[in-house]
Amino acid sequence: VKRVFITDDDKELMPVYLRFLRGVIDTEDLPLNVSREILQKNRILEKIKKNSVKKVLKAIENLSKKDKSKYEEFYMQYAVPLKEGLYQDFENRELLLELLLFRTNKTDKWISLSDYVSNMKKDQKSIFYITGENYGIIKSSPLLEACNEKDVEVLIMDNEIDEFVFSSVTTYKEHTFKSVNHSDALKELETEDDKKDNANCDPLIKKMKSVLGDKVKDIIISTRLTDSPSCIVADSSDPSAQMQKMFKQMGQMNMPDAKPILEINPKHKIVKKMLKMSKTKQFNDSVLLVYEQALLAENIKLDNPNEFISRINRALEKAL
Repeated sequence: VKRVFITDDDKELMPVYLRFLRGVIDTEDLPLNVSREILQKNRILEKIKKNSVKKVLKAIENLSKKDKSKYEEFYMQYAVPLKEGLYQDFENRELLLELLLFRTNKTDKWISLSDYVSNMKKDQKSIFYITGENYGIIKSSPLLEACNEKDVEVLIMDNEIDEFVFSSVTTYKEHTFKSVNHSDALKELETEDDKKDNANCDPLIKKMKSVLGDKVKDIIISTRLTDSPSCIVADSSDPSAQMQKMFKQMGQMNMPDAKPILEINPKHKIVKKMLKMSKTKQFNDSVLLVYEQALLAENIKLDNPNEFISRINRALEKAL
């Protein structure tokens, strides 16, 4: 105000997620005798903050449209703060969603949500995404096999903040976000062939449950697997393994473990052989190996790697 310094407390001028900004806001709309206490309750300052945020986000949006390579460079540095804005700044959520970029199971190039929607299959209603810790591991995940086979694009989210953010962001332009990490995510992609009766697997599932016990919440026939014998997913009402791990890293040690659901592929040779096996030590080893390889495929640490190695060695001795 008239070149009079008022405050350098950025929290009064910008939200926390835009903490990477540097600059000066100059205004003649505040009284010269304003105190810090009055400033915190000043409606004009609130309006300045609101308009400044919109101008900043619009400037970032313009950069994304005018210079894609420069924007990608910017996004590599500031993607996390922008994603934080999705759960901190509800008013600007739609604009922030337009600024996000993703790689997918179909391309290593960065695309926007608008690009994704324009590429969606004719009858596709949802925006599918998958979360994890490592882009390469996620892209080769068994959870993507059905989507790859049906040519359905899936957003790959490999930042630890992604799952937390998108558990609260539910829609984009009337399309619902669905996590492939959850058991019911791909129901809209199922065909009549996928839903064929697999009652002949019921005895196998019963025996597998007796071996795995409380390691899993359930064992079900998979409609998403084409090449792998098994995969693990989270129940639709439970946090995924990635989310549980993140909560523990944040110090929430009392959070109860949500057991995974094991999906098995009835068309896979291993599962077909298990159907014919009686309940012996070899069968028990096979069940545990099918479960443990599903954990490893999702980059989840095994409780006892030495036991896993022993089972692998016994299987190799039989095979050789």
